[in-house]
Amino acid sequence: MKVLVTGLFEMAALHAIRRFGQMGFEVHVAEGHRLAFSAFSKYVSKRIRVPNMRYHSEEYTKRIVEILETGNYDYYFPSYEEIILMSRYRDRILAATKSIIPSIEVLMRMHDKKQLEELAHEIGIDSPKTFYPQSSEEAREYIAEVELPMVIKMRKSSGAAGFRKIYDRAHFEKTYFEIVKINKLPESDLPMIQQLVEGPTICTLHLCNRGEVIGEVMYQGVRTMPRTGGTTVFRESLADPVSEEAAAKIVKHLGFTGLCGFDFILDEQTGRPFLVDGNCRVTPAVTMAYHGGCDLIEAWVRVANGEDTSVMPSARIGVRTKMQFADFVWLLESYMGSFKDWKGEHRLRKQWWSEKDYYYDIHSFSDPKPNIMIWFYILTNCYKLIFTNFDSAQLFIFHNQYVES
Repeated sequence: MKVLVTGLFEMAALHAIRRFGQMGFEVHVAEGHRLAFSAFSKYVSKRIRVPNMRYHSEEYTKRIVEILETGNYDYYFPSYEEIILMSRYRDRILAATKSIIPSIEVLMRMHDKKQLEELAHEIGIDSPKTFYPQSSEEAREYIAEVELPMVIKMRKSSGAAGFRKIYDRAHFEKTYFEIVKINKLPESDLPMIQQLVEGPTICTLHLCNRGEVIGEVMYQGVRTMPRTGGTTVFRESLADPVSEEAAAKIVKHLGFTGLCGFDFILDEQTGRPFLVDGNCRVTPAVTMAYHGGCDLIEAWVRVANGEDTSVMPSARIGVRTKMQFADFVWLLESYMGSFKDWKGEHRLRKQWWSEKDYYYDIHSFSDPKPNIMIWFYILTNCYKLIFTNFDSAQLFIFHNQYVES
């Protein structure tokens, strides 16, 4: 059997490639960048160069559809937000191969943070108070009046791109419009301004079939990048029945089939979960689920086949996984942070060096090339971070500009 995998800058793509290869699939991959690290896995039989999705989204989509229609593939696995683009061609794709691609309307109810908030209110799930400026003038009015602390978020993004916490009004406006400028956001898609809920973040990843969760992992970020809150770079699985119930409620309401995940913040005063983000696709937590005894890729194949799939045991509690390159950057920032807080940073570094019993998202002695290539990619792109105003969260993941609501 033969499978095509896309979205190769996503850690979940590498896990999927390895699992498909281990299950005996012939794995082909398609990407618009020569240095996409997942493409260098030993399990990849063929690499296909396509137009770059960030800059040529329509050409990218058409080329992927053409490959699927002419390549005699048994399955297609989209690993990142290209699933939103591909959903516009879901009828043609599903006529050519087996896959799981929800409608664009359902995907956007998770991906677009405004639609997600409206969904939360519709079904009785808490979400932070949020403002959606319709113009720069209106944004300035909110910036001058809203009660702090707040967070700034782009409506259609992932991986903490454009995410900033605001405690001081003096720098609020400058920070807001820097995000607009760096990400080239139009007036019709200005960042939202959201109430900051203080408390631990609980993240989820689910495989769903017709509105029922059949496999899942829940986890908490031990460390994030940026350090003030963003992408989890070291995480640990746990159980949280309240967030689990809220996530299942969303899945059931949408009748969702496929992979998705949610981020909740547990209010430190009440313990109530506040929904703050949704992902309409697989995430790096798929590796944690696998090592916790919940193989979501193998189950994804069964759902794509249209098989009735029984509910799987939840992933084991206490499994830890690491995005090693980003966690190493976290460590480097700790040494720089010693100038401000030597004692605190020393304690954090001591913990970092002593940690054991975790799994890597990328590194593997039996499949080493992806890890080599991601470091090569980082080194060849350092100039963007040093000499330009490039948002570091955009270095690996291509956000926002290719998605239309």
